[in-house]
Amino acid sequence: MHWINVPPVFIIGCYRSGTSLLRLMLSAHQHIWISCEGAYIYHIRPKLTSNDDLSNSKNLEALHRAILPFLEEEKWLTLPTFEELLEWVKQYGTHTRSLIIFYNTWDARALGKQKLLWWGDNANYHVHNVPYFSSLFPDSKYIFMIRDPRDIHTSIKFNYKERYPLDDIMNVWERALLDGLLAEQFLGRHRVKQVRYESLVTDPKNQLKEICTFLGVVFEEEMLAYYKSEAAKALSQINHHDNVVKAVFSNSVGKYREMLTEEEIYKINKRLTLPLRCLGYLSEDEYNELI
Repeated sequence: MHWINVPPVFIIGCYRSGTSLLRLMLSAHQHIWISCEGAYIYHIRPKLTSNDDLSNSKNLEALHRAILPFLEEEKWLTLPTFEELLEWVKQYGTHTRSLIIFYNTWDARALGKQKLLWWGDNANYHVHNVPYFSSLFPDSKYIFMIRDPRDIHTSIKFNYKERYPLDDIMNVWERALLDGLLAEQFLGRHRVKQVRYESLVTDPKNQLKEICTFLGVVFEEEMLAYYKSEAAKALSQINHHDNVVKAVFSNSVGKYREMLTEEEIYKINKRLTLPLRCLGYLSEDEYNELI
């Protein structure tokens, strides 16, 4: 099961915008596999531009050993051995494209998927590097997740042990929005599809049907039962992903109204007035009061 010519679809956006949820939904399709966040990709890239010759098995093995902790941290279902990597590179080489495909499709092989039409990665921060991935994978597509920044702040505030400054969260959300919209402008809507978190959790079946049309695959009911999958069980071991073993729910939409202070809400509304209004997260009256 070697899928060197299968195109990737990357799920991008701001963190806590639903990228992991969509990843599990898509991976429940028999012909799609989206791996966990691929931080290892940025470990591979500098190695390939360094003086290390990866055709040398010692250098390749050192790279593999360095990558494994990333896979373990992100709860890969199984870990490939160096011998299995060697078997792959003998046929497909040690270039960036080959190595990324090897690791990203590994769990699909472990799960016994016979035919992949898409593989991918849900590392949201890839939103900042779409031109790089587009050059590396000319047939790639991107699903750009957008979520109300007030609910993103709520999710981070109550699901992470670390405390992140509100200004930093707003900056990250705004930058992800800008880069996602620029990616859509750069590649066109036939390669970049916007998906609202709010729509995905309130009307998952129709949203998934639209996404399947975008990818040219047939919708499967199993996608709605993603929470029963081995991938969901593995991901739920990470504290801020413990809800992925539950059926999709929408009570997180607008939760900021109950959980945030008036000061926090005002600060976000004031700082992000224009994008909030353009995205429909602020009414016309609310917008007029802020400008």
